Amino acid sequence: MNVPKRHHFVPEMLQKNFTNDEDGLWTFDSRNAAKGVWSSTYGNLFLEGHLYSLVQPDGTKDVSLESWFSELEGQVAPIVQKIMSTARRGKLPCLSGQERQIWDFFFYQQWRRVPDLFASLLTPEQHRIEVENLLDVLVRSGRPVSNQERSDLLEPASLKRMHKNLRVATLKTGSRTVLDVIAGRGIAIGRLLHPRKSFVLGSRPVVKLTLPGITHLSDPRVEMWLPIASDVIVGMGSIDSPELLVPVSAAQARNQNEASAMQSSQIVGRSKPLIQSLSPLVGRKVQFTPVAEFPQVPSCG
Repeated sequence: MNVPKRHHFVPEMLQKNFTNDEDGLWTFDSRNAAKGVWSSTYGNLFLEGHLYSLVQPDGTKDVSLESWFSELEGQVAPIVQKIMSTARRGKLPCLSGQERQIWDFFFYQQWRRVPDLFASLLTPEQHRIEVENLLDVLVRSGRPVSNQERSDLLEPASLKRMHKNLRVATLKTGSRTVLDVIAGRGIAIGRLLHPRKSFVLGSRPVVKLTLPGITHLSDPRVEMWLPIASDVIVGMGSIDSPELLVPVSAAQARNQNEASAMQSSQIVGRSKPLIQSLSPLVGRKVQFTPVAEFPQVPSCG
């Protein structure tokens, strides 16, 4: 069986909506800041080798989660196109119940599936401390842990595999409560009308905007936004309106882009000057995640 190795955590079908006239993307990666702003393609961005693979002790890999994400992306792709096309005509998409359910699930997963978010919740160092604490708990409960067992479990390769598998296991489960809250609020669709402005896409693309002390998703003052194109953004709307179309000013777009840049280790977009202007902000609020561990596919000549 052909096992997929290159796992995109921001789908190519989204990245395509941010390309420039040459079908490329300008990007800046704070983990390799010395490289500056450079051009690439959506096939080579926002991916890691076997990111969603469950790694067994013998090295074999279960890629069912990546296949599941691919199926979800296939289901949501026509919905994304529908939202974009109607928004550009100044119309609401009038999603069916099934379309809205698929969108909500995709939105939820896109929020939680990215490495930058997971790194902010549990760093490798924090994970090592947790494993050490669990071993100590076992000893106190009467289950002896030999020096060899402790050494094997705390060996860097074992810790890396366990940390990775924890992420995969977490993504295989979900919160029905969070999904119900998302479903209980309408969707807001923002259209950026200024022809010379654009949204960027971050490696942590869903931006949550809150007021001090107000963080629960059920509060209408809490906003969450996901850009789906350089000129269209979708977020959680009001409780009493299933769909809402709102204009987005240049200042609002800048605020969104800055928030996305600060929480992301890498950003992409259609405009080189825009990426350059945001580059000093990229990665300010993230725990860095590893750079992809495989060569990039060369662009067509």
